[in-house]
Amino acid sequence: MTSSVQSSGSAAQPANPATASDFFKAFYGHMSPIILTALALGFTGFRVYLGNWSYADLIAPLCILAFWPIQEWLIHAYILHSKPRKIFGKTIDLSVGRSHRAHHVNPSDLSDITINKEVFPTVVPVLIALAYLLLPSVELATGALAMFFTLALHYEFCHFMGHTTWCMPVNYYRRRQRMHRLHHYRDEKLWWGVSTGLGDWLLGTAPDLKAVDKSPTVHNVHGLLSDEPR
Repeated sequence: MTSSVQSSGSAAQPANPATASDFFKAFYGHMSPIILTALALGFTGFRVYLGNWSYADLIAPLCILAFWPIQEWLIHAYILHSKPRKIFGKTIDLSVGRSHRAHHVNPSDLSDITINKEVFPTVVPVLIALAYLLLPSVELATGALAMFFTLALHYEFCHFMGHTTWCMPVNYYRRRQRMHRLHHYRDEKLWWGVSTGLGDWLLGTAPDLKAVDKSPTVHNVHGLLSDEPR
């Protein structure tokens, strides 16, 4: 999600992964996929260990799965693409918004493209606490967390692949890669979905490509950056 703007005098970027081996090596060279893989496997393994299965175990994971496309759309549109706002005379500019604007300046830069590692010590403990406090059993809470972190890992996988030469040879992933590239190279106000296009379909942000001209701010979100690449 985040990326740093590189100056013209910075070191050359690593080669863009063109094979599956190079892709996964680059992907797991970032902390976010490692943390999310550990969380997804950890909570899945803990749920299997707990046993005591019932049909109720399906409810929370299915609700998370159903809401995920809307959540992904909302976070991308309103948090990652948030504008600086003045509140009581003070400018509030979310760090994730600043870094995401930088990500749009140079989408091919993979050096800092995944979820910012600073998010994990703040957001993850809150999610875990809420799950165990609000859901009626340890089993249901653990199953819900396993689904949530698995979907978050899948999001990271799809987002990273949206910026690499290599793509998993499955039509679904080819389409996700293409849609994300349209978001970065055609119009930054469209095609918000990353791991799924359902949110875009429901909310009308995946129009016919022929009807969309290139946005003048596609590499300069909100027109706030002065160093838009040529």
